[in-house]
Amino acid sequence: MRYIFRTIRRFFASMGLVEQSQVVASTAVIVAMVTIVTTHFVSGYSLRWIDFISVVTVGVIGFFSVYFSLKYGRMLEDQRRELLELNTIAEAVNHSVEQNYVLQSALAKVMELMHADCGWIYLNEDHSLTLKLSNGTSAPFFLPDQSVTNDSLVWVRRPSLLNANDPVIQSCSSEEFRLERLEAVMSIPLVGGATFAGALIIGSRIAARFETKKIAMIQAFGNQISVAINNASLYEKVKQSERQYADLYEHSPDMYHSVNRGGLVVGCNQTESHLLGISKEDIIGKPLISLYPPAFHEQVRSNLKKIFDRGVELKGLEEQIRRSDGTLIDVSVNTSLVYDTNGHPTIARMVLRDITEKKKMEAKLLQAQKIDSIGNLAGGIAHDFNNILTAILGSASIMRRKVKDDDRWTKYIDLIETTSRRGASVARQLLTFARKGTPHVEAVDVNTVLDQTMRLFEATAPKSIHVKCVLSPEPVIVNGDDGQLQQAFLNLCLNARDAMPDGGVLVVNCRHMYLDEEHAQQFAEGKPGNYVMVSVADSGMGIPPNLVNQIFEPFFTTKEPGKGTGLGLSVVYGVVRSHSGYVTVNSEVNSGTIFTLYLPQSSNGQISESTRKQNADLRGGKEKILLIEDEISVGEVGGDILKELGYAIEVVHNGREALQKIALSNLAFDLVILDMNMPRMGGQATFKRIKELHPGLRVLVCSGYSAAMFDDGEFHKSIDGFIQKPYELEEFAQKIRATLDISHSS
Repeated sequence: MRYIFRTIRRFFASMGLVEQSQVVASTAVIVAMVTIVTTHFVSGYSLRWIDFISVVTVGVIGFFSVYFSLKYGRMLEDQRRELLELNTIAEAVNHSVEQNYVLQSALAKVMELMHADCGWIYLNEDHSLTLKLSNGTSAPFFLPDQSVTNDSLVWVRRPSLLNANDPVIQSCSSEEFRLERLEAVMSIPLVGGATFAGALIIGSRIAARFETKKIAMIQAFGNQISVAINNASLYEKVKQSERQYADLYEHSPDMYHSVNRGGLVVGCNQTESHLLGISKEDIIGKPLISLYPPAFHEQVRSNLKKIFDRGVELKGLEEQIRRSDGTLIDVSVNTSLVYDTNGHPTIARMVLRDITEKKKMEAKLLQAQKIDSIGNLAGGIAHDFNNILTAILGSASIMRRKVKDDDRWTKYIDLIETTSRRGASVARQLLTFARKGTPHVEAVDVNTVLDQTMRLFEATAPKSIHVKCVLSPEPVIVNGDDGQLQQAFLNLCLNARDAMPDGGVLVVNCRHMYLDEEHAQQFAEGKPGNYVMVSVADSGMGIPPNLVNQIFEPFFTTKEPGKGTGLGLSVVYGVVRSHSGYVTVNSEVNSGTIFTLYLPQSSNGQISESTRKQNADLRGGKEKILLIEDEISVGEVGGDILKELGYAIEVVHNGREALQKIALSNLAFDLVILDMNMPRMGGQATFKRIKELHPGLRVLVCSGYSAAMFDDGEFHKSIDGFIQKPYELEEFAQKIRATLDISHSS
């Protein structure tokens, strides 16, 4: 008996709530009907029609009551189960915002609830279905490169239940999928932002497991999964944004660190760690002043006090911070503040930009501007000096003609001329430095100039200096003045000799090289291109770092009094710049010095042979000449020289007087000698006016500068001749005669 009851209990317990309710209700109806019938039989009453109708009525009412109660009870039970399944899916997919976890959970739960054998999740990437996950099989569902716009995939974009052998399925599925022998396939579309985002597909080898009536529930599954995938996608975008921000912060070109009120660094980026050569662990938690050299400590403390006590955000500070190897980096510092709830600054964020190269370029520019200013000053001095020497040399020339047979006076004239020529040489060096000398420009092989220079130098160099010259294996041609270049090379060799009083090694190299954009930027106004590089290296005493920026200044010298004029390197600088080149110096005390010259290489490559003819005959003439000279002494001497040569001469002291004289003389002059540097009306303006009035009148230009000073190339071409001060009688006579003869023959 116990076994029977136990069996009944197990059977009853195995039924669902709706089935249990149905059994109870049916039992109650049956018991009620049996009770009515039994009562009639026990009481001895026969069953009348009315009693029969009552029993039937009770049975019918009981049946319908039980039927409808059970029907709606089953509906409620189905809804409860669906809600439970939806809740299970929701819990599974919303447990995490990691996309991979969401996809895995969604596929696993849907397969479990639907008793599926296989499952796939495809996502829409660039309008193509990409397999992201599979379960129960390694075979892909779709053929490769399935476009979501394909008409054969319409069923994927809506909840669908299809036979696995349906032609629609067969047309888009892979061969491996067909080998799985599935009978039914169900599609759950995934939506993101009102657009098709992908599909979850499940398959079963038993078609009865999938019911059409569950399509609505499957759609609800898809909605839950789509929401979870969208959340995961948003979370992934946030993470990606955070990664990008972190990467931007860590690897920004600028250095970042944050400092608290106590002056401690509470954070820094990787750029700062890399540039300083200090690990982040050794920066964070340490005092801010530990990044600065001692000279800046007090300034840093003062700035922190301003920041936190007065809430001042500092902008554009220029400071120096220290690398791990002790070298200093110039930085520009800008700060911003983080405030607490009471409005008090708690953190100072600091951005440090490395401006070391900028400071170096500024220093180079200032140095170039300084040397250019000194060059202009030197040029002005040389001009005035040449005017003085012109008067002296001219006077000496006239005196020599007057006392040529009197030895008592000629020795003094020789002394005057020799001393004046030495002064003229110094003036030429000043003009060369000022880049106002007159280069005789032609194609020059630097190898040849260097070879001649080294032969000249070796003849006078002490035996204790070993000289090595390595020339370029191929011709290296520049457009320049071989005399000026030789002077520059010789000055460098002499400077190296003086730097090695106890002997040493002098190495001269010459070769072709190409300067690219990056290397050209190391020079002020540097231009990329082909250059001839000449280096002069010695093993001498070197140049102290604090003097390197002064060595190209005229009259600056470290030599003892009487052992140097201080013009050697300034002339080198002037020659190189007048040839549109660059010069650099690298020196270390007690280790030697290297001067490197970069001269633009000629694109022609043809070396021209020039011959300079000098006419020793002193020829004069009878022509009428107008001399325009603002220096009275020079005008007087020049006039006397011209009279000695037989010319009819008139002297005026400025351009306006000259124009008046020309107008009154009605073109009686054969030649005008015009000084370029005059007050009231300058030389160019005077020349232009003369040519406007009398285009055929010849003009010989004279200046203490040189023809190279004329910025206007057309003006240089339009003049009829040029002579540079100081001039001597023979040179002056030859230039005047040549200009007049050209005039007569034209």
